[in-house]
Amino acid sequence: RALSIYQLLTDRFVDGDPRNNEIYEGEFDVRDMAFRHGGDFAGLRQKLPYIKGLGCRAIWISPVFQNGRDSYHQYAMHDFTLLDRRLGTLAELRELTDAAHALGMYVVVDVVM
Repeated sequence: RALSIYQLLTDRFVDGDPRNNEIYEGEFDVRDMAFRHGGDFAGLRQKLPYIKGLGCRAIWISPVFQNGRDSYHQYAMHDFTLLDRRLGTLAELRELTDAAHALGMYVVVDVVM
């Protein structure tokens, strides 16, 4: 079956909770493409209606696990058992997933091993 998927790097999408931007000092700077920009689960949840309005029925987000310093893309995982706190909490990831499901959307989490 056909399904339109909106793929994104969570850190580069929307900063919904600025409190988690500087958990690790010195790696947040929206003026520098090599640094983190603050996108998180809360910001993504806020924009789900926008994504659905584009005709997408799923989102494919970058990895969510504990990541390396300045690894905005989230592909430098250190621990596959812990969420990266810079993206939000487990409760916020669940809220994102619940909100997507309420809109009839799927959530795909990228994993590289």
